[in-house]
Amino acid sequence: MVLVTGGKCPIGASVSHEEIHKEQVGPFLIARTPVSNEEYQRFIEDTGHPAPEFNSVGNKEHLWTGRTVPAEIASQPVVNVSWNDAVAYCEWLKKKTGKPFRLPTEEEWEVAARGGQGGRAYPWGNDINKEKAWYKAKWNGSKTMQPAGYGAPNPYGLLGMAGNVWQWVDDWFVPVFNGRPVPEELKVFRVVRGGSWANDEGFLKVDYRNFHQPDFKDFFVGFRVAMTAPASMTPLPENAQPAKAEKR
Repeated sequence: MVLVTGGKCPIGASVSHEEIHKEQVGPFLIARTPVSNEEYQRFIEDTGHPAPEFNSVGNKEHLWTGRTVPAEIASQPVVNVSWNDAVAYCEWLKKKTGKPFRLPTEEEWEVAARGGQGGRAYPWGNDINKEKAWYKAKWNGSKTMQPAGYGAPNPYGLLGMAGNVWQWVDDWFVPVFNGRPVPEELKVFRVVRGGSWANDEGFLKVDYRNFHQPDFKDFFVGFRVAMTAPASMTPLPENAQPAKAEKR
């Protein structure tokens, strides 16, 4: 887990990237990488939760072998997990460790992705290539994705904040972000951020927002965990270099 400072977070509009809202974010901890298949297997073994075998769009090709993770994908981010699955994982991890794990809010995710760099396009800066992020790839079974820690780190030392897999965050999607609470009639879709192996570079920008229903799952959506920083932790300055890691 990486400690990230708080601050004002600009939230962009889907497609247009127009800055429409700023939300104050307090200090928080966020995982250095998305949750891997190996980590997720511990969860299903401990709880009996269904393995991520099927997706929501009819593709029956499996990455897992039943409830077992093949070695070649153990380090890759877990996919074919819904928002509901991601929340269940966080609840299990919370009980297992005694620490308040949860999904990051949309604002936390964006503050973390920006790495204290303000308006740059990607987590590490304004340029992009396939050594920095995994994108514009074709489906190739177990070889489709890269390990969860693939690519260039941002100044906070976070990996995989652009490309490889979209990441669920806690929030309901609203087309124009006007803060909370979200009206009941708009509680239809949950937000995903970061882009995936299947997208072009425009979807990987730190201000790009996308969304799916909470029970949606596919081969390009995963998640990472977060928690509110304990009061005893001192937040990093916004221009900090890679932060200290805390064991999960």
